[in-house]
Amino acid sequence: MKKKKLSHIEVEAAVNGIRKKYNDLIVEYMKPKIIKDSFEDRYIGALRARVDMGNFIYTEILVVSNLLKIEKEKQQQLELKRDKRLKNAKDPNIDKKRSIADRVFEANRDKIRKYQGIGLDDSDAFEINKLYGAVKFFEVNYWPFMEKILRRIYPSRYSGPRVSMENRLFEITITGPDGFPPGLIKLRTMLNRLPREYSSLERETQRCILDVSFLLHDIFDELPTFNEEGILVKDEIKPLEETVEYVHTVLDDFRLMDLKESKLKER
Repeated sequence: MKKKKLSHIEVEAAVNGIRKKYNDLIVEYMKPKIIKDSFEDRYIGALRARVDMGNFIYTEILVVSNLLKIEKEKQQQLELKRDKRLKNAKDPNIDKKRSIADRVFEANRDKIRKYQGIGLDDSDAFEINKLYGAVKFFEVNYWPFMEKILRRIYPSRYSGPRVSMENRLFEITITGPDGFPPGLIKLRTMLNRLPREYSSLERETQRCILDVSFLLHDIFDELPTFNEEGILVKDEIKPLEETVEYVHTVLDDFRLMDLKESKLKER
């Protein structure tokens, strides 16, 4: 059962919470005031457009929380380097221990390092580079099998989810003359612009991540229907299992298990 839409009081409370986070960024981390002003502009635009405020607020919380996370990690790195310098000055052979946050951050990166990127070699786009590479691998190695079964289940091109999934998948995987998919045009423009507007960059990064996450969840939810009696022949069971395992692994490795469109709409 879907949850009720947020009340005006709930929306206002959530917005004030987001404002506080931006104030923390401005005061504690010396970030420019424009990042908060940009949020206010987006908020006013969302009200005027009458968009779903639950979805809007969730995305905005994700954006500002990630901005805070980035700044905290930067601060921790600086403190870690400072502590190391102090310790080395006292004892050059002292064991250099990393903080828990630092180890968690590196562990998360290590989980996705195995995926082939798409050539977006920028430290600010590490996760996007690997995530789009993971989807490209799916498109080449697993989508042909899935498309074949979808054609069997839905003979008409205009019935079932095949066309929608295909269009969304190709938006992420098919490359243009520059060697990159159209879904990354805006992000790449931001990466090439100096100085970087990190608030806008983070928001666009989250949009790209959500596009992929929603698609992978839709694919993952569709795959169990292939198990219905009479759809698969014997030698198609293993490819189905491998496809399910790969999609689930990508969702888990990139921490996307909870970023499902239907869940966000219920908020």
